[in-house]
Amino acid sequence: MHASNHHGDVSAVARWQSAAVGVVVYSAAIAAVWCWRRGVIVAPDQAAWLVPLTWIVAALLPTRLLSPPSRDLFSRAQWIGEPHVTVRALLIASLIILPLFSLVYLFYYGWWRGAPIAPSLPDRWGGMALFQFLYVGFPEELFFRGYLQQRFDDAFGRPHRCCRAAWGPGLPLANLFFATGHLVVTGDVRRLAVFFPGLVFGWLQARTDALLAPMLFHGMCNITLLTLQAWTVP
Repeated sequence: MHASNHHGDVSAVARWQSAAVGVVVYSAAIAAVWCWRRGVIVAPDQAAWLVPLTWIVAALLPTRLLSPPSRDLFSRAQWIGEPHVTVRALLIASLIILPLFSLVYLFYYGWWRGAPIAPSLPDRWGGMALFQFLYVGFPEELFFRGYLQQRFDDAFGRPHRCCRAAWGPGLPLANLFFATGHLVVTGDVRRLAVFFPGLVFGWLQARTDALLAPMLFHGMCNITLLTLQAWTVP
C-alpha cells in the first residue's frame, strides 16, 4: 500500500510538472509576442513575422528539449491524422458553425443595430485569406492545440467524450490561455470572445488527433468574420 501511494504521488507530481512546463512556455511566448506587437525591442512593422515565428518555436522547441508530450509534433500523423476523420470533422464544423455565426452576425448588425448590408469582399481578399491561414491559423493552432492542449492532456488525461471526441481539462484550459493571450497582447477585453470558437478548434484537435482541421477552421473563421465586416457599414 505504501509503495502504491508513493507511485501515485510521483505520478501526480510528474503530471503537474508537465502542466507547469506548458504554462512557463506559454508565458515566455506571450511576453515575446507582447514585445513584438508593442515595439519594445524592434519596430512593430519590422517584427511582424516574429509573432508567428514565436508561436512556432514555442511549440516545436520544447518537444525536443523539455520532456516532450507523448504525441510527437514532428510526425505526419500529428499533422494530418486519419484523412477521412479530418475531412468529416472539418465539414461538420464548417457547415454548422460558419452559417450559424454568419446569421447571428448579420441579424445583430443588420436588424438590431440597423447597419446597411452590402455584400462585398474585403480588399485583396486572396492575400487576406492566405494571411489568415499562414500567419494566424497555422502558428496559433500549432502552439495552443498542438503543444499546450496536448501537454495538458498528458498531465490530466482525456476522460470525457463529446461528439465522438475524447477530451479532458486540457481542452478548456488551453483555450483559456488562448483567449487571455489575445487580451494581454491587444488590451481589448472584447478579444476574450475568441474563447468560443477556440472550443471548436480544441474539439477538432481532440476529434482528429491532428492539427490540420483546427488550423484550417481557424483560418476559415477569421476569413468569414472579416468578410462579414466588409458587408456591414457601421
